[in-house]
Amino acid sequence: MGKEKRKFLRFECLLPVELVKIDGKNHLSKKVEAHDFSREGLKLSINFDIKLGSNMEVNLQIPDKKISVPVSGEIVWVKSVDNRLEAGLKIKDMDNELKSEILNWIFPQWLEKKRDQKTDKAVALKVSELKKS
Repeated sequence: MGKEKRKFLRFECLLPVELVKIDGKNHLSKKVEAHDFSREGLKLSINFDIKLGSNMEVNLQIPDKKISVPVSGEIVWVKSVDNRLEAGLKIKDMDNELKSEILNWIFPQWLEKKRDQKTDKAVALKVSELKKS
């Protein structure tokens, strides 16, 4: 893999995404989900081919809040993973207050998941130690 270029932490999440346009053309029937989010971009899971450099307009849906957040950006990477495509959308235009709203919704869930992972690792280590004795 290439050198890491991210400036901001990415938060794993699952956000429904409404696809509005790709390169100015309407594409409302395409399936899209965001699997992580940062201040500068997001990782999308998609079920269609897309070219590097494509401009995309989407609406991110914040589940518990019924808020739709318009985002426009550029596809900066695409890769195939388990019979689907993942694509990196670099954010070009997004309201900063709404960006903060998404981060405020994602962060507690991400933190809880990290705590659970640490607990799982600690339990696995303890079990491993008990098996050795």
